[in-house]
Amino acid sequence: MKTLRNIICTYAVVLLGSLGLTAPSMAGSSDFSGIYGALHASVNGIMMDGTYTSGNDGDDGDMNPDERTQGRAGSFVPIAGYELGFNFPLGDVFFISAGGKWASGKGVFAEGDDFDNAADFTLEVSDPKEYYIAPSVSIFDNSAIFVKFGKSMADLTAIGDMDGQPGNLTGDTYAIGTTTMASNGLFIKSEAGATQYNQIRVTGIGGSGGNTAEGNPLVAYGSVSIGFKF
Repeated sequence: MKTLRNIICTYAVVLLGSLGLTAPSMAGSSDFSGIYGALHASVNGIMMDGTYTSGNDGDDGDMNPDERTQGRAGSFVPIAGYELGFNFPLGDVFFISAGGKWASGKGVFAEGDDFDNAADFTLEVSDPKEYYIAPSVSIFDNSAIFVKFGKSMADLTAIGDMDGQPGNLTGDTYAIGTTTMASNGLFIKSEAGATQYNQIRVTGIGGSGGNTAEGNPLVAYGSVSIGFKF
């Protein structure tokens, strides 16, 4: 995630350096100015490094107290929703987008499964949303490149053999992408990025208050939005 963030920040410096470009072939930020709405779809690859801590007291001689097991989980979750925002022109070629993306529905985020099915659980994510700003540069009259920095959130529910619930997801999103505008106001936007979410923690697994699972989810995604600028 740090490498991706460094790449995107470097890309942002390049975009800011383009402020001085005023050649006619580069002009076009006014073509993007205004309110826009879009429908979006994405494929999200989830990877999570996690730790399972057993609070077994060791009385049976089979397990040491607070035994820890490392693990990794992964899955793919498709998401669709809508997007609203506004483009602010700040020169002939430079503009900033500010907006939000919302989606509805549910998907399996991660699963925990033990051998004797005494401590199984599923993490279910629902209603993801994101708020962002995206510095952009118009490279032709109808095309622009951008970097995006956002804050992402989603509801998270644990289902199964546990006593405690994890907190909802929050995280930082970084992305790069392109926007192509048609003369009638229609546009297509594509982007690739990643979101590093906060650590999640599930307690009371299998009915024991000492059994906990923790993980640091990372989501890499590619998305396409089709919309209209008003």
